[in-house]
Amino acid sequence: MDRQPIYVVSGGSGETAQRMVQAALTQFAKGESSALVRRFQNVRSHEDVERVLQMAAEKRAVIIHTTVSREMRAYLADRCAELRLTQVDLFGNLLDTLALYLRERPEERPGSFHAVGDKYFRRIEAIEYAQKYDDGIDMGGLPDADIVLVGISRTSKTPLSMYLAMEGYKVMNVPLVPGIPLPPELEQIPQGRIVGLTIEPDRLQEIRAYRLKRLGASGSADSYSDLGQILEELAFADGIFKQHRRWPVLDVTGRSIEETAGLVLDRVFGKERAV
Repeated sequence: MDRQPIYVVSGGSGETAQRMVQAALTQFAKGESSALVRRFQNVRSHEDVERVLQMAAEKRAVIIHTTVSREMRAYLADRCAELRLTQVDLFGNLLDTLALYLRERPEERPGSFHAVGDKYFRRIEAIEYAQKYDDGIDMGGLPDADIVLVGISRTSKTPLSMYLAMEGYKVMNVPLVPGIPLPPELEQIPQGRIVGLTIEPDRLQEIRAYRLKRLGASGSADSYSDLGQILEELAFADGIFKQHRRWPVLDVTGRSIEETAGLVLDRVFGKERAV
């Protein structure tokens, strides 16, 4: 027995409609095996519709569509009726109902849902990336980094990485520790992606002392918040930054994560930064 054809027709990519159809087919014992789903994307003119419907008429296919244009939906429905083809409009009733509820006409932009979906998945991927490559644990993902943050401990590298990840940027952060050389991999990527972070010593001492208090640390851990130790670390970082003149260096003292993130994006992407 020939598989029953289902034609998914969309003014955009058609991925949303195809996923809905495939999800529905799982509710039938023979659904996925007996139905042949074929996707037609970027169907935006009467000529595009006619080309698909002529093929559908030959196969007696069911038409399932997510056409956002009211005029195109009406045209497709009329032509399916003339050709005696079954058609299912996945978006029409929803768009009409929302238009009444919101008291606003839909913009009828094909592919807009797909664009939103892409942004969502980029954000998820960026968050997973930031978590995996936090604190220079693994340099394997460096070629994929949009931004690399470099600085000593408690210069906001991790929270800044996560904030930028929420904006869809893959961010790796690398700690600077006196006596430990920079990972050589940093020299192999475009230097404009790397941003140095610094901070005023007094403020860093306050931050580290507070962190130690929260952790309940004492004894040898006190050197972590010792001003002399902090000055040594900052001098080491400053030396690294001077060796890498192409790295912009940002002072995070008194700045919110949001403000610093904006400055990072400006330094790395400049006029190319997406609004």
